[in-house]
Amino acid sequence: MSASASSASVGSGPNPTTSSNRTGGGDDGSEAKVITSNNGSTSTILLNRPKALNAIDTEMVQLISEGIDQAPTQNRIILRGKGRALCSGGDVLAVVNAANSQDAATRQQALTFFKNEFELDYKIAMLDKQSIPRVLISIMDGITMGGGVGLSIKAPIRVATEKTMFAMPETGIGYWPDVGVTRDLARLDGKIGVYLGMTGARISGEEAYLTGLATHFLKSNVIDDALHRLAALPPNASAESVAETLEEFASDPIESSSQKSADEALPKSPFFGLRRVALDYVFGLNNVEAILQALKDIAEQSKDSVTAKALAKINVPLDAFGLGEWAQTTLKTLHTKSPRSLKVTFRAVKEARQNDIPAAFEKDMRLATAFCDLGVGRDFYEGVTFTLTKDPATGKRREGIANWDAKTVEEVDDDKVEKVFFGSLEDAKYAGLTMDIPKLEGLPSGSIKKKVSVQGVGPLHWEKGHNRLALPSEAECEALREGSHPAAGDYQLEGDEMIKILRRSKDKPSLEFKVNEWLKRRQA
Repeated sequence: MSASASSASVGSGPNPTTSSNRTGGGDDGSEAKVITSNNGSTSTILLNRPKALNAIDTEMVQLISEGIDQAPTQNRIILRGKGRALCSGGDVLAVVNAANSQDAATRQQALTFFKNEFELDYKIAMLDKQSIPRVLISIMDGITMGGGVGLSIKAPIRVATEKTMFAMPETGIGYWPDVGVTRDLARLDGKIGVYLGMTGARISGEEAYLTGLATHFLKSNVIDDALHRLAALPPNASAESVAETLEEFASDPIESSSQKSADEALPKSPFFGLRRVALDYVFGLNNVEAILQALKDIAEQSKDSVTAKALAKINVPLDAFGLGEWAQTTLKTLHTKSPRSLKVTFRAVKEARQNDIPAAFEKDMRLATAFCDLGVGRDFYEGVTFTLTKDPATGKRREGIANWDAKTVEEVDDDKVEKVFFGSLEDAKYAGLTMDIPKLEGLPSGSIKKKVSVQGVGPLHWEKGHNRLALPSEAECEALREGSHPAAGDYQLEGDEMIKILRRSKDKPSLEFKVNEWLKRRQA
């Protein structure tokens, strides 16, 4: 995974400008790795390493940041990737090789990539919160993983397509979902965020849209037409205006959605129907050990188990449609992940509900430092080298499971995890942490020390300003139904009434499906 920039044109319109002539990108390495262009009131930043699936390194992070800074103040900013990916991740192999050095200064340099990446992602998160808001639109048309999620998830507008493959697979390399993502995972419906963070599951563009990870779903072949239309909007058009314009090109990922059940519409998705009820139960348990046991019970169809009895109380039979297969697959997946990473991720997502944006990034810098400090655990190095390098004995990709420090979650030293990752800095150093935590530039000082009280509206604590351009969250639906939503009436609303009210501000494809599917689960 790598970095740089060139002089190719991007988007429609004459004579786009570019920000750099550094090479290393394109199909043969002769072009720029990052290309910026201006067209009307729209600026485009194109990641241009298609053979590497647009993986980013420190230089590319710098170029993207420069592209944002150099775009005219009134322009919208489009983030795209050339080829099959928006961005498949970051240059973690270089990171762990530096972390594995015998030289202390080189080891400390391993954190440079994460420091620069987090500062860029924080900049993106703050673009629409400036005195003159700027709208960034991420086009997730293809593989969007790891660092690609970091570049996208804080953008107010995120476009998924039928080609989108969205994932945060970090637990599989001995790491955890960083780049501020745990804050967003913690705010997804139910326990979807815990599930995605722990499993690293790859989800489709349709699922990304329906769960709120994307704000729009467009067919890939209309993207250029949609962006051409955005270029014609007046300068300083609001995010709401941009979102409404994109809706003109949007597709419904579930045709005839009002006539289909969740099982008919999305037969393999765990986010709907009885599979979702089971997911919320399993990933809402108190610890990773309990999660694994519950999945085992379901996979084995253990009718006398605690899990079976608990699911029966919420009207989910063990032999519900696709439930056993989902549990088997999920359990098998989790057994390939770093046990330490599973525990850190589980805790980090749960705690991230109380983080504001600056605190989320400062906390991530603390955790990244702990993962890079191989003296307190080598899982990050082992996971990355196992996944990204070939077996010298065979010259082929390795098979099996990486050589994790703890082979099972039961073997993880919970006290050490608590001190190194979540305790005070004094506790972490006492437990063996030797690397210094870099200071992130551009953030308010002391963000991580602030106690953030997230009140929210209604029983599920809906945050009105969060992810406002996506489909309504279940928390918003609950607030509307029980009367604490600003648009609610003085009585409990029926489904049709809720949909009618929501359409006034969010007339989006699949809205009816999502509300009705949630109501059906809620009332079961």
